[in-house]
Amino acid sequence: MNGARLFVNRRLKWLLALLVGVAAAAILFRKPVQEAVLLGSLLMSDSAPETAFLALADGAKDRFAFLQRIWNTKKIPHRALVATYLKDNAGAHPDLYRRAESLLTSATMDVDASVRELAMATLAQQRYPAMPRLAATLLRDADPQMRLLGVQHLRKQDAALALPLVFHLLDDPDPRVVTTADAALRNWTKQDFKIRVAHANPNAIGTNSSVDPANLKTIQDGVRRWKDWWNSHQQDYSTNRLAVFDQPGPSELLPMADFRLKDLKGKTVRFSDFKGKVVLLNFWTTWCPGCLVEIPDLIELQRKNADRLIILGISLDGQTELDEHGHLAGTHSEEGDHDQGEANGKVDLAEVRAKVEQSVKGNGINYPVLLDPNNEVGRRFNGGELPTNVLIDPQGYARRRFIGGRSVAAFEAMIDELVSRKVPQ
Repeated sequence: MNGARLFVNRRLKWLLALLVGVAAAAILFRKPVQEAVLLGSLLMSDSAPETAFLALADGAKDRFAFLQRIWNTKKIPHRALVATYLKDNAGAHPDLYRRAESLLTSATMDVDASVRELAMATLAQQRYPAMPRLAATLLRDADPQMRLLGVQHLRKQDAALALPLVFHLLDDPDPRVVTTADAALRNWTKQDFKIRVAHANPNAIGTNSSVDPANLKTIQDGVRRWKDWWNSHQQDYSTNRLAVFDQPGPSELLPMADFRLKDLKGKTVRFSDFKGKVVLLNFWTTWCPGCLVEIPDLIELQRKNADRLIILGISLDGQTELDEHGHLAGTHSEEGDHDQGEANGKVDLAEVRAKVEQSVKGNGINYPVLLDPNNEVGRRFNGGELPTNVLIDPQGYARRRFIGGRSVAAFEAMIDELVSRKVPQ
């Protein structure tokens, strides 16, 4: 009897010890397990919650290894978070910057224009030695906004190095680039030929708004005077060492996953239906002023390039909340009665469709418009920043992503680039 009782007591002790061990292990490993689950969710998701990303980045034993892993997902929202994190932390963590330097240099030619800007700003802050070369590369970019970015960084360099390259932008087809180049030249030379940035309608970025004829004449007269000045001063500038670097290389290819959305008639449209053409995804809403401003340009662009381009206007109507940065916040359901839906933060899909259809007819849109009321596709491209445009090449790779409109000529230059450049097999 005593032996049996002793056996039971031993079993109870072992069981108690096991339970204590399990409890201790749960406490000890709870955080690593939670972090592993959070990381897995972050890597798999189409969008990247900033709060979760920052918690994992700040708590990582090897921050760069974590950032590299997020970067390698090749997802646009994830890369934007990595670029932002490096800009905010490079100065305080020199070792992190040193290890991330090659990632940042490659990011200056990223698909996402916002990532390019962040990478350039970070490298400039850290006084990256090859900064002039990177800025010079942007001067030949098909996107005028990238050329403007190149001038922005080159104007901080020595005139002997940068002036000859910027001078050639006086012949740029975009008046904003011309007037910005003039501002840099004035800063270096102290010559003033009466051109001003305001002459190029800087508040009409991305549209085909014509320059006032009087302003255009002022620009043209100023450019002629600059060229006269150059004839007398060109010998003061040695052969430019940056010239061999001013041709941009191809940006990295980001594969596009297929998606399907409903059009205004309720028909399902798949992205893969358009393979073989350049596709422009235009994320917009009926209540976004900037989105409506660019519609006439998109109509003309589609009309002129119907043989090689399809524009898909993806309406994010139904996403009616904005965060403090002006980005879409929250996802509304399409279910339920309209009155009850408004009380619960929901939007009736029929109402959304009717509103979008009215806008499409009122604006004479000549390209397909699809509905994405739950931001299912938009979140892949940070579509909450409106208007967002994504250019996809005929092979199905995302090649450019930028916020805001562009002129028809700028769009066509980017399309020419995608059509002429063959994707390596």
